[in-house]
Amino acid sequence: MLKEAKILLKKESSDINQLKKLSNAAVAIEETTEQELLKEFNDDHPLREVNVIVYPKKDGSEVNYLFSLSDSSELYDVKEDREKALYQAIKSSDIEIIKHLLIIVLSDNAKKVRKLNSDYLKELETFLSKGYKELEKNLSKDMKNYLEKKIRFVSFLCDFKYQENPIESFASQADVDYQIDKFLLSLIAENTKEKELLSKINEMMELLEKHERFDELEYKVRRLKSELEGGKSKYLAEIMGASIKEREREMREIEEKYIRPRNLINERNDLLKQTLAFKRYIH
Repeated sequence: MLKEAKILLKKESSDINQLKKLSNAAVAIEETTEQELLKEFNDDHPLREVNVIVYPKKDGSEVNYLFSLSDSSELYDVKEDREKALYQAIKSSDIEIIKHLLIIVLSDNAKKVRKLNSDYLKELETFLSKGYKELEKNLSKDMKNYLEKKIRFVSFLCDFKYQENPIESFASQADVDYQIDKFLLSLIAENTKEKELLSKINEMMELLEKHERFDELEYKVRRLKSELEGGKSKYLAEIMGASIKEREREMREIEEKYIRPRNLINERNDLLKQTLAFKRYIH
């Protein structure tokens, strides 16, 4: 059974239904068999720590994401049970998993986000808030910070009225928030024909993305180093070391080009003044 699962996962287009059947069978065995008897199968277990992205097909199907954690063969299907998948992703305290999952259920594209109805967004906010509250005591600091930002963004989307002027919404945001700022700036850009202002908006969106990417890399490096030092990784030390070095190299590039020579808050304030001046001009 595990051999079949390993073969399926190596294929570019996995048979998801068959993979689920194998997962269910493995879970049934794990729940009815003494753990001591299953130890020999724990190393290189194909149904543990699975991450499968199912891309849309010609039949109109949507992108999907399935994953499992390190302590079970159970596959969580985002499309099949969004609440359960979100809860387990939060419980894992693995930001990479929750990040992949939220790209599927929320999208990181402003145009796609606008197509989500308010009921869907409110339900998503409820699921995230519930998982956060119930699991808060056992969550890592990184996961708490990540979830707080995501919940704040989803809550913002729930209350946002598209008929409102995005410039006013941008002006009302007291602090930098990567996602909210990028979302509002993308809306402002759509209605801006003035080339100089549009260029400044695009520059700010790029700067926000680079700061966000730097934070992601910083977390990933910290986590990889922890796994390497604790002997928790299933990968060779050489591979882990190379992965850490590559991410640290990218961090240095971002820091040297975007973070040290530029002041995000000052540039954001300058852009805000320009957008408000533009708003007064067109009115």
